[in-house]
Amino acid sequence: MASRLEAREADLLKARGGPGVATAVDRALAEQPEAAGPESLRQTAWKTAGLGMETYSLAEAAELLGQDRRRVSHLLATGRLWSFKVGRSQRIPRWQIVDGDLLPGLNALVEAVPPGLTPASLASFMAAPQAELGNRSPAVYLACGGDAAPVVAMLAALGEW
Repeated sequence: MASRLEAREADLLKARGGPGVATAVDRALAEQPEAAGPESLRQTAWKTAGLGMETYSLAEAAELLGQDRRRVSHLLATGRLWSFKVGRSQRIPRWQIVDGDLLPGLNALVEAVPPGLTPASLASFMAAPQAELGNRSPAVYLACGGDAAPVVAMLAALGEW
């Protein structure tokens, strides 16, 4: 039997899941409150919003973090934030910023990203529920205070494929 979605996790999915996720989560809870466990709501969020591939520009990330662009550039240069280039523009995946702060455990996670891992693969990994994390996605697991070590180990294993 699936466990109920924690209030913090539902709020996180609704706030950070992207366009349409809040409505989809609310609809799922209203229509089938007993059947709307964490797994089904995560899948709804993933399918509805394409969670994980949405990104911020340096300026947008700076605004969300309450910092200037120089500070965000410094976070990127020191490996405390992960980005990728699209043309000449740096893009920062949105899962790294939660409630105006960096995702807990992000430093260790950035260090563990295997060389050559594509942005789409990393986004998929960060958004996909993992049995080892209580059927939470790595992003939600870390945002809810989970230990970074198992996420780092799973991420490192992606580089072995």
